[in-house]
Amino acid sequence: MSPRHHTVPQLYLRNFADTSEQVVLVSRDELSLAHRSAINRAIAEVGFYRIETEALAGEEDKIGFDPEDVETALSKLESAMSPTIHKLVEGRFAAVDKNDWYRLIQFTALQTVRGHRSRNDVIALITQSVRTRVLDDLDEEKACASLERQGKPSTAADAAAFVEDLASSRFPRIVPPQAVLVQESLKMAFGDTETDDCGLAQHLVGKKIEVIVPKNATVLTSDEPVCWWSPEDVPVGYATARVVWLPLSPRLIVQFRDPTFDMAAHGLPDLRVGETHDELVAFVNRAVASQAERWIVHHPDDAPIVDMVLPKRARSFETS
Repeated sequence: MSPRHHTVPQLYLRNFADTSEQVVLVSRDELSLAHRSAINRAIAEVGFYRIETEALAGEEDKIGFDPEDVETALSKLESAMSPTIHKLVEGRFAAVDKNDWYRLIQFTALQTVRGHRSRNDVIALITQSVRTRVLDDLDEEKACASLERQGKPSTAADAAAFVEDLASSRFPRIVPPQAVLVQESLKMAFGDTETDDCGLAQHLVGKKIEVIVPKNATVLTSDEPVCWWSPEDVPVGYATARVVWLPLSPRLIVQFRDPTFDMAAHGLPDLRVGETHDELVAFVNRAVASQAERWIVHHPDDAPIVDMVLPKRARSFETS
């Protein structure tokens, strides 16, 4: 049986844990439901990154392949990124060099795709692609033939209703094998050499990296900790996000901001004013909690969700 795989790594969760290495997990759908969890069990699922040998297309690819190879590779990446995370969390900003910023960008890109949200993105893209091809190829004659094969009425009106139903949100959700979900999610993060795609890093490297250090407020995180944000009048996507937030500890959020983006002009607190950091933390906390798939996470001694009201779930994320 495959071991449990952390979709949020322990090195990250440890920053929000107490001396017993425990965090508080709060239900995204019912904020009154909370419990403590050891970080070695929190935000983990059995075999989440496992790729079965049989899923590989080429026989030569199967030689020496370990179904846990992706999990092993992720663990190695985490080890390489860990010193950078520690520097930031400990407030040793002067010691952070260009290599550290590169690792931070890698970590942010990787953590964006590690959970269920990126898999839902992949499923949505594949479903839309299939729906487009099916509808482009579907005429009244084919619709009638499909209804007849199902033993259903197949008049012209029935065919028109059938096509309309397929074009609606009721189109069947196409869920590919786990191997595809794992591979496509990682391509989102790191790109694809075959297509010269640079992955999510290309949307982070041009942004200004800043730190949000609250005076009194405390920071929370979630099982989907990286928040890509745009003003309400702009569709949010990896290419269009004007700000990206990564909570790193109860006392620190890393912010990636488009250099030309004026936060104050769009209703966000201006980081140049120290007193506004607490106000911005409250905004980011709500954004990160809102996008959680299942769990909001915080330090056992903190209470960052008191009086918090979350919006309805946003079930899709544009990948433009």
